[in-house]
Amino acid sequence: MSTLIRKVFPLVLTFIISISIALLIGEFIVRIFFPQVTSPVQFFYDEKLGGMIPVPNQKGFKDFPKIYYYEYQNNDIGMRDTRKVADYQQYPHKILCLGDSFTYGWGVNDDQTFAHILEKKINKDTIAVLNAGVSGAGTDYALKFFQVRGKELAPNTVIYFYFDNDMTDNMANAYFHIENDTIIANEEHSYAKVNALKKNKLVDNKLYNWLSSNSQLFGMIRYNIGMMWNQRVSDANKTSQATPENKQTAQAPQKDTTKATTQEKNTASTPAAQPQEAQAPKGLPLYHTYKYLSALAKETKKQGVNFVVFYIPAHTSLEEYQKSGRIQVEEELNNYCKNNQIRFFSFKDEIVKEKNPIETYYLPVDFHWNDKGHALGGDYLYKTLKRENLVP
Repeated sequence: MSTLIRKVFPLVLTFIISISIALLIGEFIVRIFFPQVTSPVQFFYDEKLGGMIPVPNQKGFKDFPKIYYYEYQNNDIGMRDTRKVADYQQYPHKILCLGDSFTYGWGVNDDQTFAHILEKKINKDTIAVLNAGVSGAGTDYALKFFQVRGKELAPNTVIYFYFDNDMTDNMANAYFHIENDTIIANEEHSYAKVNALKKNKLVDNKLYNWLSSNSQLFGMIRYNIGMMWNQRVSDANKTSQATPENKQTAQAPQKDTTKATTQEKNTASTPAAQPQEAQAPKGLPLYHTYKYLSALAKETKKQGVNFVVFYIPAHTSLEEYQKSGRIQVEEELNNYCKNNQIRFFSFKDEIVKEKNPIETYYLPVDFHWNDKGHALGGDYLYKTLKRENLVP
């Protein structure tokens, strides 16, 4: 036995040393030539919401060498705030911000987000601005969040921030799918849910979080696996729309499509149907966005809540504006909101006042707003809401 150990041990030791050296070389190469983002696990599947949210009760950071480093804190339901949900009860007036990573504040610290800046500018002990932004989320998320958390948070005003890639996000069927012009909630035991619940275990995995927070090589591997997983989930969601089970849940078309259908409660066998909107012709690229936007407007109206939409232009849309003098998606959204009595505003006119708006307000990689972009956003938000008598 001792002879076997003497023969095997050097081989095992050599193997371990070789692997360690290879990993160190790989880490060095990635850090020098292909810098990667490092951070702890940032997302968690919320069963109540039926989708991914920032990890609740987490204090963390995200580091992209020479691009950005920011720290964040999430509350008990994954909103970017140091206050707990119970703390919101002390505020008579609340403004709920719904959107994607721009709203959450990807790339800037907590006190640099436009939501935080808006609350600071309002400067009233009776008013709180709630940041419910989630990276990669679309209008469907905003609708779902308000359905699930609206009564609990009891906002007086809901602001939805539309970003250009929301159109694609809305077609991914992450929370709902549309059949016969009716919005239907996804089945409870979806492919996305089953896999996301498995992924939740990584939140408490200390080794995984240490590697994710410190190794750029691990970050590269994690990113590429994550992209493949997201694509697989997206494909599965799209496929599920055509399954017999979902088709059985489709409701018959309404005789009067100008009126909203009655929202039904979810059951184990039949997903809930949401209000319909007649003025959203099928086949348009923004069809899903229009449907979810109108449903959200009706949900807020039902609860007596003010509803406002703000458009955040992507850097590619600003390039389009610089060439043609217009942004098509902005115009289409504006027209739709106008025809459906939804208040619509755009950050574009404020941004293009700067000679080099992309370099000034956007990060050079990822192209989220930098601290100057959020400062501009917070200032424009405050002026607009004040003009609309939505803040004192």
